[in-house]
Amino acid sequence: MSYLDPYTVFTIILVIILIVYMFMETKRKPARIEYVTRELLVCYSCGFQVERDHEPGDFIGLVKGKCPRCGGDLKIKGIYSVDKSKILKAS
Repeated sequence: MSYLDPYTVFTIILVIILIVYMFMETKRKPARIEYVTRELLVCYSCGFQVERDHEPGDFIGLVKGKCPRCGGDLKIKGIYSVDKSKILKAS
C-alpha cells in the first residue's frame, strides 16, 4: 500500500482548486460598459450650456439652434463619449 504524506495531499488539493478557479475565471465574461456619444452646446452670448445626444453629421463649431435665454446661436463646443449609466434622463 502506498502512503501519501499530508504535504502531498495538500499540494494536490491546492492544484485542483487552482485549476478549477482558473477555468471559472476564463469562462466569466467581463462587464461590458456601454457608452453614448454626447455633445455640449454653448451660447457664447450669455454662457448658457446644454448637453444633448450626438447626431450624425454634427461637428464642433456647428450652429445647432437658438439659445432659450437670449436668442443667440447655440454652437457645439465639444463631442465626447459618456458611460451610459452616468447620464441623467428627464422623466
